[in-house]
Amino acid sequence: RLTDASRESPDAYTTPLLVKAASGPEIVITGGDVATGHDLATGQELWRAEGLNPFDHGAYRIVASPLPLGDMVIAPTRERPMLAIRAGGRGDVTKSHRVWSNDNGPDVPTPVTDGTYLYVVRDNGVVWCLDAKSGARVYGPQRLRSGTYSGSPVLADGKVYVTSEDGLTSVFRAGPQFQLLAENALNDYTLSSPAISEGQIFIRTAERLWAIGQRRKP
Repeated sequence: RLTDASRESPDAYTTPLLVKAASGPEIVITGGDVATGHDLATGQELWRAEGLNPFDHGAYRIVASPLPLGDMVIAPTRERPMLAIRAGGRGDVTKSHRVWSNDNGPDVPTPVTDGTYLYVVRDNGVVWCLDAKSGARVYGPQRLRSGTYSGSPVLADGKVYVTSEDGLTSVFRAGPQFQLLAENALNDYTLSSPAISEGQIFIRTAERLWAIGQRRKP
């Protein structure tokens, strides 16, 4: 997977994404200044979209992972631009398959979507809500408690949960209006994202793994 990225920009900490395009399932990878779609069986590159590092900056390593929305891939980079790309193309799809571009992306936390809205939490705790299909701003900037946010937001029960490096989990309502519902402090260093299963929230800090809430079967 050769690219023209230089210095730190070839580095990527992203998780590959399985997306169902009209032509069949594909693996999508972001990093090295590009997004690429690959044949699931052979790994062959099917398409490539440039534009994740439009100014050829040498420090544009990508940490936030791509996420799916139908046959569309939302591809964050180092804050700007965050691109939405239609999967299923062939060859250079930089212009033909770009759906939207937005300059209010994250650096480290991977955004989350409910299919209608895209929730972005930036490293400094600033929240943006975008229309997931158009990239238009719904609200933002809205600020969570000051701190550094490296864990990704998760969505459950109509709420978005995100934990800062100081161990403070903020909860805000999913939807077109920002409403902070709760702040819960564990007072311990953490880089992890909350995980949710059967009504419980699991948070890993430097000293402990926390299970919050009572387990209930679906």
